[in-house]
Amino acid sequence: MTTPTGAPRCAAHAALSLEVVTPSFSAPGSARRSALACLLALLVGVTGSRARAQSLGTPPGYAEYLALLGTPAASLPPLPTYTIIGIVQRSPEIAARYGYIPDITRPLAPATGGHASHSLDSFGLTGILPVGLGGTASVTAGISNERCPGCSGSRFMASAAGDYRLLRTAIGSGTDAMRLTMALDGEAGFGRFMGRTTWTADLGVPLALAVGPPASTQIIPFITPSIAVLSTNSATAGASDLRAGRALLGGGVALFNPKSILAASVGFQYVFVAKTQMQIGVGLSVGGR
Repeated sequence: MTTPTGAPRCAAHAALSLEVVTPSFSAPGSARRSALACLLALLVGVTGSRARAQSLGTPPGYAEYLALLGTPAASLPPLPTYTIIGIVQRSPEIAARYGYIPDITRPLAPATGGHASHSLDSFGLTGILPVGLGGTASVTAGISNERCPGCSGSRFMASAAGDYRLLRTAIGSGTDAMRLTMALDGEAGFGRFMGRTTWTADLGVPLALAVGPPASTQIIPFITPSIAVLSTNSATAGASDLRAGRALLGGGVALFNPKSILAASVGFQYVFVAKTQMQIGVGLSVGGR
């Protein structure tokens, strides 16, 4: 576009609406000067956009944190499968899990004063099948529900996972010796949160320690450190997509008796992003014996 005097105009469509207008040039180098003026305007616009984003005080990793919360990997407590418990699963199992985070917006809270907190409730059903003598495969479907003034609706999420027992060894001697189990697990997930469609891949090394007689009730503390990579697609025009990875640490305590078809657990999941809150939850399963 040109001004009434014929001078070229370049607008940097960034956070700042800047225009750089140059005088009319008749020399052959006028095109180069016009291009340079446009480039300078774009650089200034991008710099202003970055400064404005920093001024909002959004902590690093917060967008990835929200994206992960839309999937089972971060919104549900870890699942203590038969692989982690350290025995062979012989039939299909169904598990129900519930996860809760009191305030997912805590990283955005000001240093002083209060803020409108947003809590997150998540519920999922998981079907688990045995794979050989030392592994399982599972499929999870569920919903995540953000609770706050003006928030509405639940969002669907799903995942497919598998694990394999790497090691099982006794610690101590006798029938009451504790048993240490180490496994390898992976999960691919899908979900939507804050207008973004998220795909995740999670790889971890669960560890569990069974306490109690093998033929009776056992208390099994476990931890599930993992690394999750994610990719998002935003439906909002102009919003950038995410490609990132985050460390997670989950764990809990399972209550298990090989003579009962029921098992229960309490657990937690934490995404390593500054000032975020830990997700806590419970699980109940039936079958597998």
